[in-house]
Amino acid sequence: MTTIYEAAQSLTPDALISLFRLDTTALGGPVFYFCQSAEAGEPVKFGGQDYQPADVEFKGMETNSAGAIPMPTVTLSNTNGVIQTVVNQYGDLLGCEFRRVRVFARHLDGGAEPDPTAYFGPDVFQVERKSEENPLFIEWELSAAIDQEGRVLPARRVIRDTCRWRYRYFEVDRNNFDYSKVQCPYTANKYYDASGLSTTKAKDKCGRRLSDCELRFGKAKALPFGGFPGAGRVQ
Repeated sequence: MTTIYEAAQSLTPDALISLFRLDTTALGGPVFYFCQSAEAGEPVKFGGQDYQPADVEFKGMETNSAGAIPMPTVTLSNTNGVIQTVVNQYGDLLGCEFRRVRVFARHLDGGAEPDPTAYFGPDVFQVERKSEENPLFIEWELSAAIDQEGRVLPARRVIRDTCRWRYRYFEVDRNNFDYSKVQCPYTANKYYDASGLSTTKAKDKCGRRLSDCELRFGKAKALPFGGFPGAGRVQ
């Protein structure tokens, strides 16, 4: 199986397909899935979801050394009246979520190596304003989902040495773990107590330290630690 990074570094990479998701449920509308007709030419399927081809232009995603957050624009053809009907029914779509992922053709459903986890993104935006509307096209300006007035980063309290993700819970009646609301991805059958000592399945409990993460995932691996170990004290 060729990973997305191996595909990107290939001397002859596949076509890179942009897939878009426009969510109008906040306004009482549906979720629209579409792709660039110039890239795909026909409906494509990725992760079990169908994406319909549309005349769409997405531009302005360039980044620069000044650190400014990009505010791209998306332009949809209005010649067939479909997008005009959406605007007439749900307004200018202000505040609706707009997402983009990019996928190599080989990783699409039905491709040479279908893989629903192989994509770049998602790039998540909100519709900021409708900048132009005419019989040929409708254009919107987008803003990054984090670039909203009053938004504080990070969105949770910075605690350096304690992981706050929910860990799996052992249910005695079922003699198994409950994973229904967990945030930690650990599912292996090596068990440790809160002190980091090997223990039984029923006594498995995370001590919420970085060292507990290393026990379970390995020191040389990427760790899903839910704290901020790089944070320092400010005098």
